[in-house]
Amino acid sequence: MTILVQNCFHWIGYHYVNFLLEKGIVVKGIDKINSDKKDNLAMFFGRNSSFQWFEDSYDEKVSTALIIGNRISSIPINADRIIQIVLKQTKKIPDAVTINAPLLFGEWMEMTNEGVTDGNRIIPFQSDEFLQDAIYIEDFILSTYPLFESNKRSGDYQVISNKMYLDDAVKLENSIYIRDNIPMKHNVKKVIEHYKRYQNFY
Repeated sequence: MTILVQNCFHWIGYHYVNFLLEKGIVVKGIDKINSDKKDNLAMFFGRNSSFQWFEDSYDEKVSTALIIGNRISSIPINADRIIQIVLKQTKKIPDAVTINAPLLFGEWMEMTNEGVTDGNRIIPFQSDEFLQDAIYIEDFILSTYPLFESNKRSGDYQVISNKMYLDDAVKLENSIYIRDNIPMKHNVKKVIEHYKRYQNFY
């Protein structure tokens, strides 16, 4: 299987590419390297023979294209289906599988020592908002990957932390509920340690 990933050096794209490569999937990545962070993330995949980077376009047809955030309209996508990770301010692609991302955290995200950077504000790691809504990127990817293995070509999916899920009666058909397999504080600690170690590359 070959998957095309647009915005592959966005921090979320990086984690998806890494996950897919570990699964033995061939990845064609599209992104412009226009920051030091993207340049550094690109080096992680440089020696992997299953990854190929394209700055502007990839013409061959693939079974699945994954788009992180907004689609780059100037780049044509030749795929049987599109899966889009919808972030804030993202324009949804019609006739695609859209996955509405909650507050995500993980290595290489925009952050400070105190919390997640969300636009012009910082959401502290100890805040109610973070503790209730945030999902670790690896848990998010594991929970959404079954959609890649499915035959679905369209649909709008909500990804929700199990901490918010209280009542079976309100469970929605197109919702993916994520349970923390590892306590959140462990993942937060891991991310903070990574940030301190590689802060110059963030």
